[in-house]
Amino acid sequence: MSASLQADPAVAHVFARTGSAEDTAYTEQSFAGEIQIVLKPGVNANSLDQLSAHLRDVARQPGVVQSIGTPTIERVGESLSGLPQPFEITVFGNRIDTLRLLSDSVAARLRKVPALADVFNDDAYPVTQLQISPRPQVLRSLQLTPADLGNQLNLLLSGRVLASMPDGASHLDLYLRQADAAYLDISQLGREPISTPQGLVPLSHVATLQLQAQPNQIEHFGGERALTIMATPLGPLGSTIADAKAAVRDLQLPAGYRIAFGGMYPELIHTAEAMGLAVLVALFLALGILALQFGGLRLPLILLLQAPLAFTGGALALAISGVGLNATGLIGLLTLVGLSLNHGIVLLTYVRAHEKQGMTPPDAVRRAVHERLRPIVLTTLTAVLGMLPTALGFGAGAAPEQGLAVVVLGGVLWSALLSTNLLPALYLRWGHAA
Repeated sequence: MSASLQADPAVAHVFARTGSAEDTAYTEQSFAGEIQIVLKPGVNANSLDQLSAHLRDVARQPGVVQSIGTPTIERVGESLSGLPQPFEITVFGNRIDTLRLLSDSVAARLRKVPALADVFNDDAYPVTQLQISPRPQVLRSLQLTPADLGNQLNLLLSGRVLASMPDGASHLDLYLRQADAAYLDISQLGREPISTPQGLVPLSHVATLQLQAQPNQIEHFGGERALTIMATPLGPLGSTIADAKAAVRDLQLPAGYRIAFGGMYPELIHTAEAMGLAVLVALFLALGILALQFGGLRLPLILLLQAPLAFTGGALALAISGVGLNATGLIGLLTLVGLSLNHGIVLLTYVRAHEKQGMTPPDAVRRAVHERLRPIVLTTLTAVLGMLPTALGFGAGAAPEQGLAVVVLGGVLWSALLSTNLLPALYLRWGHAA
C-alpha cells in the first residue's frame, strides 16, 4: 500500500506505522496501522472526497479495511478516545452460522449501493481454527478426565512457564513446550502421545481433530452475539443511510435476529437533536430579552419570524451550491438566530423612536428604513465578502468550513432582504399598536 501511494503523482511522502511502540502512551493493536500521506505543493486539497476516493483506489488491498481522514479528524478522535466508523451495520443473533449467512446477504446488498465503497464484511475473512473434541467414552475407559487432557494439550501446544529470568528492568519467561508445535499438521498432532493411567495413547484415539472456518472475531453487545459490516460513504451520511436502509429493507430475518445501524449515524442523530434543542433555547432566550426591550410580546414575535425565514435562506444557499449539510452547517444555522435579529432590532428601535417624536407609523417606518438602509447594506456586504472565499472553497482547508460559510452567507443575505422589506410590512400590519 505504501509503495502504491508513493508512486502516485499527487503524493510527496508516505509514512507507515503498524501497531504501536512499547514505550508510548498511544496504543494500537498489531493488526492495525496508520499511513500518513503528505501531498505535493499545488495539489488541490479542497475536493477531499475526490482525493480520498482516488487514494483509496490506489491503495486498495483485499482483506484490508481502509478509513481515510484528515489530521484534524485524527486529533479530535484521539482527544475523544476514538471516533466511530463513518458507516457501520451490526447484525445481532445467537447462532454463528446464521449470523454469517445474514452478514453475507447484507454485504452483498450494500455493494449495490452507489454511495458506499469498500464494503468490509468482517466475516468475509474467516480464520481457520483447530477444534479438538474429546471422546467421552474413550476417556472413561482410559480413566482420563477432560481436565487432564486439557492440561496435557496446554503443555503440548502452549507450553508451561518454568522460571523467570531478569532482563534489565523487565524479565524473560523460561517455558517448556513441544518443539515446533505451531507447525504440526493434523496427522502429526494426532500422533502426539497422551499419558493415561493405562499407558501412552495417541491424541487421535482420545479426541477428534478437525479444522473449521470461524469468524475472525465475534463481538458481543449487551450480551448478544454480533457481526459488523463496515463501509466508506461517498456522499452525505443521511442520504447514504437512507439508501442502505432501502437496500436491506426486504431482507427476511429469522426470529431473534435484528440489524442495527451504527457508526457516525447515531452520533449524527444525537448532534441534530442537540442542535435543535440549542436553537429552541436560543429562540426562547432571545424572546425574553426582546420582550424586556420592547415591553411586550407582539414585536418580539414579529422579529423572531426572521429566524426561520433566515434558515430558509441558508437552506436555499445549500441547495444552490450543492454543499451538503454537515456539523459546521448546523452551527451556521444556530448562528443565524442572532444574525437575523440584528438589523430588525435596530430598525424597529428607530421606528419606535420616530413615533415618539410624533410621526405616523408609515412615516416612521419610511424614515427608519431610509436611515438604516445604508448600514444594513454595508454590514451585509462585509459579511458576504468575508464568507465568500470559504463558501466557494478557495484556499487550503476551506472544505470542512464550507457548509458553515454557505449557510451564514445565504442566511445573512436573506435576512437583510427581510429586514428592509418584510419586517416593515409586518410592523405596519400588526406591530404599530404594540
